[in-house]
Amino acid sequence: MPELPDNSFDEARRWLANVEDDLHAMRAVARDPESPGRMVCFLSHLVVEKALKATLIDVGVPFQKTHNLLVLHDSCVGLGRLVGIDRQLLAWCNPWAVDGRYADDLAEADAELAHRLAGLAEQVVVEVRRELGAERGRQ
Repeated sequence: MPELPDNSFDEARRWLANVEDDLHAMRAVARDPESPGRMVCFLSHLVVEKALKATLIDVGVPFQKTHNLLVLHDSCVGLGRLVGIDRQLLAWCNPWAVDGRYADDLAEADAELAHRLAGLAEQVVVEVRRELGAERGRQ
C-alpha cells in the first residue's frame, strides 16, 4: 500500500538531498575511465527514480514501490510536472534498475549509452530542483 510522510515539503527536500548524494557518486563513477558503463547506467537510474519520487512526495501523491521510471513519470506528468523529460531516454534507463547490478547479469553498456543516461540524470535533477524550489515560491 502506498504511504506518504506527514510533511511532504520537508520529506521531498530530504529525498532531493539524497538524490544529490547519488548524483555526486554517479559523476565520480562516470569520470573514472576504469568504471564499467553499466555502473553509470545503474546510478543514473537510481538518481532519476529518487528524483521522480521526490517530485511526487512534494505534491503529496503516494506511489507504489516500483523501479519503473515510465510509471513514475506518468504520475508526474499527470500532475503537470516534469513534462519536458525525454521518455525515450527514460525507457532506455528503465532496465538498469536491475541490469548490471548483479554478477550473474553481466549486462554492459557502451560509453555512448552511459553518457546519455548520465545526461538524463543531470537533466531530471535540474528540473526537480527547479520544480521543488518554485513550488513554494522560491527560484
